[in-house]
Amino acid sequence: MPTTIERPDLEEAPTLPPDFVPSHLDMPGLDDLSDIREGVEITGPWVVILYNDDWHSFDDVIGILQKATGCTVEAGFQIALRVHLEGRAICFSGSQEECERVAKIIASIRLQVETDRA
Repeated sequence: MPTTIERPDLEEAPTLPPDFVPSHLDMPGLDDLSDIREGVEITGPWVVILYNDDWHSFDDVIGILQKATGCTVEAGFQIALRVHLEGRAICFSGSQEECERVAKIIASIRLQVETDRA
């Protein structure tokens, strides 16, 4: 014998005030992001951007930055700190081929990176 499933009462979708103006792409906090190029010496036409995560230690990040870029422990720490505080940072700049090589090494320990034009 078939049974009937009752449909629950649905609330109406909230309405926005007539003077509502969304931010860029309607993403909260997007306007608060700082330019990651600010304060970074960029020597090439491409950059590698490293993103923060909650799984890798500072030592992990510093070690892979040293391996990938040849930077000092202090320079690696400064990059790791900036990534930690700002959520992302440029960790290398150079030719497209150099940046792709660096990004591949960093990504080998499952850190999120991307290459982009400077």
